[in-house]
Amino acid sequence: MLTEGKGVPVAVLIAEANRTAMKKLADLLDAVVIERPCPQEDRACTREEHLTLDRGYDYAICRQQATERGDIVPIPPKASAAHPLPAPGAPDRYPARHWVVEVSHAWLNRFRRLLIRWEKQAANYLGFIQVAICLLIYRKLRHARSLSG
Repeated sequence: MLTEGKGVPVAVLIAEANRTAMKKLADLLDAVVIERPCPQEDRACTREEHLTLDRGYDYAICRQQATERGDIVPIPPKASAAHPLPAPGAPDRYPARHWVVEVSHAWLNRFRRLLIRWEKQAANYLGFIQVAICLLIYRKLRHARSLSG
């Protein structure tokens, strides 16, 4: 799942259970259904888009796939014996941002139909996921409107 900064899903893919996420990154980036907004309509879009990925995507091919699509990718390096992870709160440590996607997964897990996959056809399961995402977006918009008015 690919989300925007507040956790609202903008792209979703269904893959095999044993598939490494880094192998599906290009497909996920191509599955985005909305265009990225430009700051001003009359100019060419020169806005830099940051794509935050976790350490599981620390591969040259992932960086290449993201930069080809116009993203800036700050992927934290994997830990090793020579380069251990910095302590929490250290200035060298990357900030934790993966929770945004985890929140979206938790929202989707509230739908019992999605928690356990009963559909044999991937297209049917993807359809249920898309309906659930539409409901989540509607609820977010309804909540935002009630706060502003």
